[in-house]
Amino acid sequence: MSKTNQIYIIGGGQTAAYAAKEIRSIDSHSDLTIISEEKYLPYEKPPLSKDFLLDKVNFENLLFFPENFYKENRINFISNTKIIEVDFDNKKIKSIKKNYQYDKLLIATGSSNRHLNINGDTILPDENIIYLRNSEESKILKKKISLAKNIVIIGGGFIGLEIASSASQKEKNITVLEKGDQLMGRVIPVEIAKLIQEKHESVGTNIILNSNIEKLIKKNSSFEIYCNNKVLQADLIIIGVGSIPNTEIFNNTSLKVDNGIITDEFSATSVEEVYAAGDVANFYHPFYQDYMRLESYKHAQNHGISAGRNIVGQKNSYNNIPWMWSDQFNLNLQLTGICSEYEASALRGSNVEEGMIYFFLKNRKIIGACGLGVGGKIGRDIRLAGKLSENKTKVTKEILTDKSIKLNKI
Repeated sequence: MSKTNQIYIIGGGQTAAYAAKEIRSIDSHSDLTIISEEKYLPYEKPPLSKDFLLDKVNFENLLFFPENFYKENRINFISNTKIIEVDFDNKKIKSIKKNYQYDKLLIATGSSNRHLNINGDTILPDENIIYLRNSEESKILKKKISLAKNIVIIGGGFIGLEIASSASQKEKNITVLEKGDQLMGRVIPVEIAKLIQEKHESVGTNIILNSNIEKLIKKNSSFEIYCNNKVLQADLIIIGVGSIPNTEIFNNTSLKVDNGIITDEFSATSVEEVYAAGDVANFYHPFYQDYMRLESYKHAQNHGISAGRNIVGQKNSYNNIPWMWSDQFNLNLQLTGICSEYEASALRGSNVEEGMIYFFLKNRKIIGACGLGVGGKIGRDIRLAGKLSENKTKVTKEILTDKSIKLNKI
C-alpha cells in the first residue's frame, strides 16, 4: 500500500485557507494540515480597523469558512502552534511540542507590524501603545478607544487612516502623524491624498505631515510626544508604520529570502517541494517582469488559490493585476495595477460624489489606476481599468477623460 502524501501549510490566514480549499478541490487523497499560531480559524482582517471596531459585525461573521468546512474536507487545523524551525533537508517542521513530517509544504506565514523606531529606540506594544494586526489586538483596541480621550495615530497609511475614521465616529480628539509630505504617499496620487486629508480634517482630526517625532515620554498611563517642536498629549497611541514579512525562522536556511521568500510565478521557492504565497512571498510577476511583494485582501486569496494548484501539480502562473481598497467614512478608495513610473496621467470625473479616477499610462497603455468616490461608484471602472491593463489595450488621454465613452467599449 502506497504512503499517503503529506501536505502542510504553515500559517493560518486567508492565503492558507484558500490554498487548502483549492488543494482539496483537486486532491481528495492527500493528508492536508494547516498549522496556525492563532487560536481562531482563518478570518477576514480588513474589518478589524473598520466595522469590527464599530461593532457593526461580529467576529463569527469574519470567518472565511465555518468549522464544519474543515472537517467535511478533511483539512486538519492545528491552532495555537508556533513553528520554531523547518528542516528542509529532512522535510521536518518543528514546533515547541511536536515535529511534523511533510512531503510538500506551503509557507503562508504572512507579515507582522514594523515597530516604530525613535532615535534608535524601538517602541514596543504597551498597555496604551497598540499595533493592530489580529483580532485580539482589535478587541483590545476597541476597548482602549472607548476609554481614551486624546488619541495619536502614528502613520498615515491605510490602517492608520481607517482607524482614525472609525475612532472619529466615537467623538475622540484624534491626531495623525505622517512623516511623509502626503497621506498614503507610496501608493496614491497627491490630489486624492489631499481629498482624503480634507475629509479627515472636516470631522476635527488633526493631520500633521512631515512629522518628526523626537521623543516619546510615558507619564503614568499617558504620554507626551515631542514632534515638530510641539508636545502632544496622548492617553492612547496607535502605530501603523508598515509591515515586514514573517521570514525570521528561515533566515539561516537554504531558503532564499530577500524582502520575503523569493518564488517564481508558480509559487515555487529555492527549495524543492516548498512553496510560498501571500504577504510573505516576494514573487516573480510575469506581467510586470519583476519581483514584488504585495499585501492586500484579494492578493492573499488569489495567490493562495494559485499556490494550491501548483502544489498538486497543476502549473498555474500567477499573473493577477494587483487590486486593493480602503473605506474611510463614506469614501471608497480603490487602486489597481502599479501607480508609479508612468509617463502620463488622465483624470476621469471631477468630484468624489460622482467618483473620480486617475489613470496612469506608459507607452499609451494603462499601467495603473486610482479612484475615490462615495459608496461603490468607482468600482466598475477600476475593474475595467485593470482589464484594459491586463490586455495591454492602447488608449489616449482624451478617451479616458471623456465620461461619455464607456471603458467597456474601448
